[in-house]
Amino acid sequence: MMKILVVNPFGDTEFYGEENLTRVARPDTEFEVVNIADSYPLRNNQWLYFRYQCTDGTLEKVISAERDGYDAVFISCNLDIGLHEARQLVNIPVTATLESAALTAHMMGSTYSLVTVDYQNGKIQEQLLRTYGLHEHFASQRPFNIDANDLYIDQTPSGEVIEAVVAAAKACVQEDGAEVIIPGCTLAGSILTHNLPNVEDVIGAPVLDGMLTGFKMAEMLADLKQAGVPIVSRRGYFEKPPDDDMQTLRKFLGRD
Repeated sequence: MMKILVVNPFGDTEFYGEENLTRVARPDTEFEVVNIADSYPLRNNQWLYFRYQCTDGTLEKVISAERDGYDAVFISCNLDIGLHEARQLVNIPVTATLESAALTAHMMGSTYSLVTVDYQNGKIQEQLLRTYGLHEHFASQRPFNIDANDLYIDQTPSGEVIEAVVAAAKACVQEDGAEVIIPGCTLAGSILTHNLPNVEDVIGAPVLDGMLTGFKMAEMLADLKQAGVPIVSRRGYFEKPPDDDMQTLRKFLGRD
């Protein structure tokens, strides 16, 4: 049996992708969804300062997951909160939405675009793609202009979200040459996947729900680890901090 922890790095108890994850999870995979409401109060994290504030709570969930025997962690957010820091800290696989979707898009077509909540959010994701070395085939990002706080079903009907996302995605395909579309928000991706199964026919190109790619990539990396295949290099960028320094720091912070 495989156990995956899904971290929703927001201060909100609602998670709208659980049904989609249940649909794609293998029969032998169990998953649990947690949020960071104990350390972060907001429904969004797109501003740089907000990202900084919610990273710590996300990393604490990752550290606890390894100690609790989880086989992998999936961070369910297109801003990939704490992804690289997490890989440096734990020995279990850690995946996130944007990186996994962009890697998959590279295998599906020669160009891809992001449809994002707004221009600022999209620029952060563009910068992440550059950091990952995945920007070369990036065609464009177009905002669908629904505030992250308003994407929740209790704020904006799903039909309005779908209409806005589809319009932005069509422009990416028809005007920017995108061959694959990545919704730049896990909530928007889940709404499309759940409510518009023929979305490729509507838009004219495949749409990647990054929540699904990130979750399935976590399963795959956990399989590779169990097969004895290294899942992270400790030479250079992802070298782990010294144990004594980690212990000193966590004791100073009142943890462990």
